Amino acid sequence: MDCVIYTRISLDRTGEGLGVARQEQECRDLAERLGMTVVHVYSDNDISATSGKVRPGFEAMLDAQPGAIVAWHQDRLLRLTRDLERVIALNVPVYTVTAGTLDLTTPAGRAVARTVAAWSQYEGEQKATRQVAANVQRAASGVHQGRVGYGYRRDGAAVVLDDAEAAIIRAAVRRVLDGESLRAVCKNLDAQHVPTPGRGAGWNTTTLKQLLLRPSLAGLTVHRGEVIGRSPANSPRVIDEDTHERLKAVLTDPLRRTSPAGRAPKYLLGGIARCGRSDGARDQAGEPVECGGVMVRAVGRKTTTKTGGAKRQPPSYVCSECYRVRRKQEDVDKVVQALVIGRLQMPDAALLFSQGDPAALQEARDTIDALDARLANAADMYASGSIDAAQLTRITERLRADRALAAAAVDAALPPAVPAELIGPNARQVWDRLSMDVKRAVLDTLVTVTILPSGSGKAFDPNTVRVTWRS
Repeated sequence: MDCVIYTRISLDRTGEGLGVARQEQECRDLAERLGMTVVHVYSDNDISATSGKVRPGFEAMLDAQPGAIVAWHQDRLLRLTRDLERVIALNVPVYTVTAGTLDLTTPAGRAVARTVAAWSQYEGEQKATRQVAANVQRAASGVHQGRVGYGYRRDGAAVVLDDAEAAIIRAAVRRVLDGESLRAVCKNLDAQHVPTPGRGAGWNTTTLKQLLLRPSLAGLTVHRGEVIGRSPANSPRVIDEDTHERLKAVLTDPLRRTSPAGRAPKYLLGGIARCGRSDGARDQAGEPVECGGVMVRAVGRKTTTKTGGAKRQPPSYVCSECYRVRRKQEDVDKVVQALVIGRLQMPDAALLFSQGDPAALQEARDTIDALDARLANAADMYASGSIDAAQLTRITERLRADRALAAAAVDAALPPAVPAELIGPNARQVWDRLSMDVKRAVLDTLVTVTILPSGSGKAFDPNTVRVTWRS
């Protein structure tokens, strides 16, 4: 009698197919003892019989309409009752190396086969249920499973920070929280030739946004798309939970501009400053009517020196309407930046903002300072052994929740373009690391800059640059 052999293994860890090879040899030995001739061998290596995936070897065997089937065990041939019914439809005997003969041509044989298949399917479903429960438990307890993401690496069985990748993420987070666009951050990463997390040749806003919003960066564990736990307190984190919440609020804000932007601005006040020249006309209130033209950046004019040579003057801002007001760009930028930074460093800088309650804003900032101090104290107590890890976790969770509320109050009270860190004694340091587009957005939010005429040939007078606060 002619027969076919069917072999299968669910998981081939080495990829060498040794499991199915051993099955085939034992099946050939059985066929020889039974006096049958093997006409074909069908195999599915590294494929589960319960996952629902198509088994090419199994399907090809059914299509071949064999006269008999030899398998190592019934569960190698099938583990779902629906697959058994398809084999029964062949009306052929099934011989197994370890479980005897399944005579599917008789009612009794089919009944036995159906019973065995039902229990095999039950066992597979129970195993899957236990596996899901174990995965949920591991995720809830903060145990990392699966491939580690960008910013982390494996060190043996432990997951540790990848210092280089973590630094890249933190720098991108800081720039986004400072108001810089994802497009600008991607451009900067490409300029530094920073490798992407995947196989892409360059960074794009979609990849960067998905990376920055990953809860695992803050030590949060996710199962099936939901945050269900936290890593242990001593586990590595790229950013803290407060930063993660602030970042999530920024990147998921429906008012955030996502349309393609034009050319990135290069100059601080180009298109922002206005011309203050008056031709003598007055409005109904008796105030001088100013030109109001937009000041644009222009290259320096060429002039003739006393010796007859030629030189080019420094770049300047010039009115795009009357062309009668021109002022050296560097001098104007210095004046405006000094005034704005100086005001932001003052203790009452929060009063500049009409959005929200200034008193509540200052209270929220004071609360953040106090909570940061308490978090530092808790870390010192843990380091000295005064409290254990469980106590540290309870303390920090409560304090971080309070800090997140205070940070949200600060962000809600500030105009979107103004980074919260820009208000206070560190305003100069924060300002220096802001990108040009963020600096321009801050100025456009806070002040109106008007450049007044001064007359030709005169030295620069800071009083000809009028800075008016919007609130």
